[in-house]
Amino acid sequence: MSARDAESLDGAPMRRRRRRPHRAWREGGATTAPWGLELLGWATAAAGAGALVARALAPVLPALSSAIVSQAVIWVSLAVPVVWAWSRSRPRGLLAFRAVDVLYGAVLGVTLRFVQGALAQAESGPLPWPSTPSVDGALPDGFVVDAISAVVVAPVLEELLFRGVVLVCAYTIVRRWAGRVAGGIAATAISAALFVSAHLLAATLSVPDVWALALVGVVTAVLVLGTGRLWGAVATHIVFNATGIVLVAVGTLWG
Repeated sequence: MSARDAESLDGAPMRRRRRRPHRAWREGGATTAPWGLELLGWATAAAGAGALVARALAPVLPALSSAIVSQAVIWVSLAVPVVWAWSRSRPRGLLAFRAVDVLYGAVLGVTLRFVQGALAQAESGPLPWPSTPSVDGALPDGFVVDAISAVVVAPVLEELLFRGVVLVCAYTIVRRWAGRVAGGIAATAISAALFVSAHLLAATLSVPDVWALALVGVVTAVLVLGTGRLWGAVATHIVFNATGIVLVAVGTLWG
């Protein structure tokens, strides 16, 4: 029997089986099957506990070690649920990177910083450059380390947890019984609310800062849901924090 005859039985050509394309995490599938209510609960509890412990330790520790220990506690509380979640599975496509993610971050991060400035001025009237306490016109000791923490470490860990775990869990849970639109709305609201709440537990914030953080949470959530990727949100958060640090440094040195 020839190859052509083998491909044709009873006069009908055999159809080649086509592989189904892998489903992205927003469509469900095996990579998000373990991402349910239990994981969401543990991630939320870890972030909240870390913020509360850090705030409780701050006034009882020596001044030199207070900030370091408190920050370390928060970082661990953010990192542990992320590692646990991704040890179970990695939502397909979430960690993919595209060059356009950098552009998203630059445009949205700067825009959010302008909005934050407008909110602050609406609350307190025209404001001078933001600044930090200085010594003989110079930035205080530890400013560079704090800046690196705020620009590199904090945004990455926060986005990995609140948009990389909390948002995906909330979206997956709601999508299963109410559809993608309801899942997107619920995931955006939950991740942004928990993002703001964690900051409120860790420190006292002004009303404009709360609104600015809420906007950061909503914008980054929508970006992740829209693109299916996490790194645009990370870049947005980095640019938002970096522009704030730059303004503080310029206000201090030129003030």
